[in-house]
Amino acid sequence: MHRLLTSLRSTRLGRFAGSGLVQLLSILVIFLVGRSTVVGYSSASSLRAMSVLAAFLGIAAMGQTLVVLVGGIDLSIPAVIGAGNVMASKLTGQGVSSPVMIAAVLATGLCIGLLNGYVSSRFRVPPLIVTLATGSVVGGAVLLWTNAALTGNAPSWLTGFTSAAATTGPLPLAPVVVLWLVLAAAGEYALRRTRPGRALYVNGVNREAARLMLVSDRAVLSAAFGCSGVCAALTGLLLAGFTGSGLFDVGSPYLFSAIAAVVIGGNSLLGGRGSILRCVLGAAALTELTTLLVGFSLSAAAQQAILGIVVVAVVASYGREQHIGGRI
Repeated sequence: MHRLLTSLRSTRLGRFAGSGLVQLLSILVIFLVGRSTVVGYSSASSLRAMSVLAAFLGIAAMGQTLVVLVGGIDLSIPAVIGAGNVMASKLTGQGVSSPVMIAAVLATGLCIGLLNGYVSSRFRVPPLIVTLATGSVVGGAVLLWTNAALTGNAPSWLTGFTSAAATTGPLPLAPVVVLWLVLAAAGEYALRRTRPGRALYVNGVNREAARLMLVSDRAVLSAAFGCSGVCAALTGLLLAGFTGSGLFDVGSPYLFSAIAAVVIGGNSLLGGRGSILRCVLGAAALTELTTLLVGFSLSAAAQQAILGIVVVAVVASYGREQHIGGRI
């Protein structure tokens, strides 16, 4: 009886954590705390700056969300972000046109992601190991290409596109924020309303059942990791406009924060349960919290410790819940 009650409580808590209500409440609470304790936290310029930072994180975390849905983790995201950042800046500095530069950056991210998914599914190697190795290779290649130095420069239009002071028509939002929201809406629709999206969920719930339903494990994993690679490369490209030049380690903070945004959003690391919408909420809440901690003048180490505690607490809210595949 005790075990039954514990299971019911953990299941209800997990569902509540993943409903989005917790995230919305967290966003509101963090904002109110910041407004009352940090000078300028709720100013228009501060809010616009946070929205831009949330956009960078949100786009990277969107790709991680797709990988998490199939029960994996992509540790190559920071390296791919760095590669996209350096490629965008260096190709622009060499006189390459923006359309060609964008295509080259996104194609590189797609190829890296497809390789991760193919190797993981073809040789049955855990994605954690594959993406860690791929990230090391990509990071080393970028270092050799740049000699570990700043390189190139971002196109002027990209600087304006990612500026917190910019607006999008009548909207008081930077173009990069609008891009993030549009991509998130498209991703959510694709997951909920298209056959490939449903295939991701089915594969994450039960791969054997997915195989019997003629859902290709290799195709699903390759697609999920391919999208993750594209999102990471796009993040790196956009960050080039924010930083002004190519920086090989610009993606380092996203090793933890992308996963944290997915988790804080209420997406299950067990696979088969989650959404892009939850990822958006997670990225917004995490950006607010990080800004609040910076406002408290906490060191980087203290910030990481607090964020780690938050992630552990969120995971614990659904960590004891039975995997959805075991309830089918």
